[in-house]
Amino acid sequence: MMALGTDTGGSVRGPSSANGIVGLKTTHGLLSRDGVIPLALSFDTVGPMARSVYDVATALGVMTGVDEADASTQKSVGKFHNDYTQFLDADALKGAKIGVARVFMGYDGEVDWVFEAALQSMRDAGAEVVDVEIPSWVMDVRGRLYRAIRYREFKAQIADYLATIGPDYPKSLDDIVARSMKLPSRLENGISPNPSRWRLMLSEQKGGKLGDGEYKAVHEHGLKLIRAVLEGIMQDNGLDAIVYPTSTTRPSKIDPDPSPSSGPGGGVSPVSLANLSGFPDMIVPAGFTGMGLPVSISFLGTAFSEPRLLGLGYAFEQQTKAIRLPVHTPPLDGETISK
Repeated sequence: MMALGTDTGGSVRGPSSANGIVGLKTTHGLLSRDGVIPLALSFDTVGPMARSVYDVATALGVMTGVDEADASTQKSVGKFHNDYTQFLDADALKGAKIGVARVFMGYDGEVDWVFEAALQSMRDAGAEVVDVEIPSWVMDVRGRLYRAIRYREFKAQIADYLATIGPDYPKSLDDIVARSMKLPSRLENGISPNPSRWRLMLSEQKGGKLGDGEYKAVHEHGLKLIRAVLEGIMQDNGLDAIVYPTSTTRPSKIDPDPSPSSGPGGGVSPVSLANLSGFPDMIVPAGFTGMGLPVSISFLGTAFSEPRLLGLGYAFEQQTKAIRLPVHTPPLDGETISK
């Protein structure tokens, strides 16, 4: 019925969007990360993925609460709920004010078309839809702010995690890199080399330490600045949420092996805004490209605004009915998949 993802930089939202399902990157501190292998605890969150907004809301209410094993959950005191289905309202878009971040458009015509149709469906449901501007300096620095935290925290925090497991496992990032150098070909058990992750680990090795001035400045001031800017945009415009295509381009195939000169795919990812701010991001299917690839819309809100985002996402889902049941994994004999 549902699955969990750990989102440090999009790992709930990317899979949800590419597979045409609903996902929720939760507010930092809403759900416990106890047991999660850390990538960067300043950004790491846990979030549910499911076929419908109702299923996501049901799953979320089971998992909330303060956990002594994760100090970040103290932020949720008085702000979490045990039943989020109570906030699902098919008329939630009526009277809502939605801001559109068009800076994340213009990279794929078919994604833009689906997104424009989604905006019109919200207008038809009674929402006021207005364009908002993400400051250009935020767009320019968000990647550097993210890396300044992520690289340093992973290097330190993965060692803390590895110290808790058995002696046969590596105990530091340096150990992991050394082991990866001994895996140039696929093993009999199916484990394969991951050169792109190896290159990233080399950058993480050189990423600095938690005591560095840059880390302190970004952690203590930079992240607060991003939060304040996004809160200001929403407050100044009276917004219930900011929306954008979760992925600015259609999902890509996993089988091609691109040449080194081709570089990464096009488009600018919007997902880091929710990680840098710690804000929630609700992902709902919006439609499909001409060749049947899924396109999703993101609803970004302020901290612990999951009730409102789930309501808006549910109303959008009921208005558009863009989700489609799986074709290649149909129900087993004698079973049904409910809509």
